[in-house]
Amino acid sequence: MLANSLRTRGVTFAFLFGPPRMVERDEAARVYESVCDALGHDDFIFRFSPSEPEVPEKSRGYSISLDRQEGRGGFRIAIEQLRPNQPVRLLMEFNWPPSEMHVHERFDMSCDAVFNALQGNWQRVLAEARIRSQCQAGTCAAMDFIKERLLSSPDRHASAFGAPLSFASLALHVWPGAQTQDSLASPRQELTVEPLREDPHELYLELMAQWSQVPVGGQPAELTVIRQIDRKPSEYVSAARDSLARWVRTFAGD
Repeated sequence: MLANSLRTRGVTFAFLFGPPRMVERDEAARVYESVCDALGHDDFIFRFSPSEPEVPEKSRGYSISLDRQEGRGGFRIAIEQLRPNQPVRLLMEFNWPPSEMHVHERFDMSCDAVFNALQGNWQRVLAEARIRSQCQAGTCAAMDFIKERLLSSPDRHASAFGAPLSFASLALHVWPGAQTQDSLASPRQELTVEPLREDPHELYLELMAQWSQVPVGGQPAELTVIRQIDRKPSEYVSAARDSLARWVRTFAGD
């Protein structure tokens, strides 16, 4: 694995926040205007999808989306609440971003713009960062790297499924460690590694890191120790990116 070949294919970040409430079209339009002003673009494709009037009030939800094509990729923002009793989700996604700094600036500015436009006092309860990347496997094909370096499994172990083995996907799940009030410590993490379908000599890597007010899984949670989800999106994304880079360097032998 060549650590210096790591390239970002896409970055997604989300906040869950509350208390849940409905958003009407005029407020959705303010969100659109606020984001356009903050980013200096007025060519976002804007969509607002409220529940139909005949839907019972207890089942109503809404979705706001802003999309913009940029180069070979694009940037998207979605604010949605699918059910009244669920938290609101702010989702930001950047596919094929030009740089890490561009992602950080865009996510932080967009997040501020959205919360400045939405009326009320909001409590953030969860942050999630997802990074999709690719990396050269080195002198061997990606499948060989996964079998020999990650799984340490010769071909005969896969013979029950037929031969030759053409594809494998490795998923690692890590529960949070000790409960803490640090906003960036002890995320729940999931890492997926598999051959890149477009190029058999490259690896596809996807890391998801999630920070909640009370850690889920691992040790029993103490409900008296609740941390604030109060950092900027860029800080959570940076923490996830650092975790991915450490994993790549470890298996690259750096």
